[in-house]
Parts: sequence; structure tokens; C-alpha cells
Amino acid sequence: MLDGILDGFKSEYSHDNHIDIIGGTQFLHMDCSGFIHWLLFNMGYKRALAEARNFLRHNNFIKINRLYCQDFMFIHEHSDEFRYWKFLPDAVDGCILVVVFPDGNGHCMIIDKIMGRDNNKITLRVIDSTRYPHKDDTRMVGETGIGCGEIEIIKNGTEYIYDSKNSELAPRKARVYFILPLK
Repeated sequence: MLDGILDGFKSEYSHDNHIDIIGGTQFLHMDCSGFIHWLLFNMGYKRALAEARNFLRHNNFIKINRLYCQDFMFIHEHSDEFRYWKFLPDAVDGCILVVVFPDGNGHCMIIDKIMGRDNNKITLRVIDSTRYPHKDDTRMVGETGIGCGEIEIIKNGTEYIYDSKNSELAPRKARVYFILPLK
């Protein structure tokens, strides 16, 4: 799915969401939603991105020219109005995972691989941009930005618990969305 797109750049987690060229190498300064927007754009999901932006603008909901976790929550509430976004009942390889916490903050990532399912728990290998690397992460100790690591999603009745598998962050309740952009 991501063949070659994640090669040849360096990154750090930043809300600046811009790209510098340093010594001929792209340096991505991005947070999770900036990374997802950049990735979808570079993978050719331009119709999906335009559809979401137009919908959010029409509803006076968009804050900036990219999608935040709360934007996906709003889009989900109106999912029948979208041709280029499919909301899934469960995780699949390659979909976007969006979690929205009770305080309104959230995190979004791409599911690289479903590592396992056990009762109500799903272990996932995700690709994201974060300040808090995950279990078995490709980011080195102290490194932030774009990388891959393992997380868990636990379904507790009708609620979800998101566990980033980082000792600095406790598992917490969240709304969880599995989203597949379409071309």
C-alpha cells in the first residue's frame, strides 16, 4: 500500500505541518493529522480530501485546510453524504484509525497490519507521526515524528480503550473510527 512513499525523508513531530529541504532531503515537520493529509494527498486520494474539505466548509466546520480527528467524527455523523469515504465496522489493513478522546483531542494513524485479535482486543501495527512512540517502534529512543509501532484497541461493551503502548500515556477511553478513503 505505501510502497516507496515513506522512503527518503526525515521527520519530527510538530504542529507546524510543513516540509523543509535540508541537504537535498525532505524534512517533514508534522503532527498526526498533518501526516495523514500529506500521505493521502501523495497517494492520490485528492477527491476524498476535496470532498471532505468542501463538506466541512459548507457546514462551517473546517478550521484549517487539513482534517483533524474531530473532523472525522463530524464526517462520520454524515457518512451517507460521502462518495469517497467509507466508514468500516472494524479494523482492516490500510485503513485510517482515528481516536477521539473525551476532552476532544485525538490521534489518527494508518493501520499497517493487524497483528492479532483476542476476545475484545485488537493489536495493530500503525504508521503515524507522534511524540509518544509505541511498542516495538521504528523510531529511536527520544525520536519523534513518522514511524511504525504497535498499539492496542480494546472494546469494552460499546466503548473503546486506546492503548498507545507508551509508558508516558495511560490507556484511555476514546471514540474509535475505522475509515477507508476511496479514489
